[in-house]
Amino acid sequence: MDSSERKQVYELTADDLQKCPAWEFAIDEEGDDGQDEATVRPFPLDQIDERLDGSIVVAAVFELANGTSLPGYLTPRDDPKLDLANVQPQIVTPEGQVMFWHGRCPVQTEKSYKMLDRESRTVFPIRFKTIVPIDNRDYSGEIPGFLALGDDFETVTIIK
Repeated sequence: MDSSERKQVYELTADDLQKCPAWEFAIDEEGDDGQDEATVRPFPLDQIDERLDGSIVVAAVFELANGTSLPGYLTPRDDPKLDLANVQPQIVTPEGQVMFWHGRCPVQTEKSYKMLDRESRTVFPIRFKTIVPIDNRDYSGEIPGFLALGDDFETVTIIK
């Protein structure tokens, strides 16, 4: 992977993640022409550790409830609880990226299931694991459904 390459994180493809499993947010280049806070660049695998807390995305494999494996990425954090709101897991499909943490934004379940080409009962729970270890440990977890903040600012799981 060319270290001078720049992409928007939301434009990463499965091919990008296969060629380079780690991408760093290029925050030092935000003022450069055509770049902003979503711009990422390839990151050396031998420099990945939890101290990068939120500054990189790392390729992961996601296993749907029906056993289907799909590529994607997440943002490693140093919080041992692995809060999905912080790690922001995303599955990458040819039709676009499927996000699972929506915060206060509307959850578009129909669009997401269409991108996954699956029905809800075959998707959740989703297990994920980074394809490279972080600080010599597996970084893995489970997604119970689409997640959002409810009116009381508590996390709500949505499966439709």
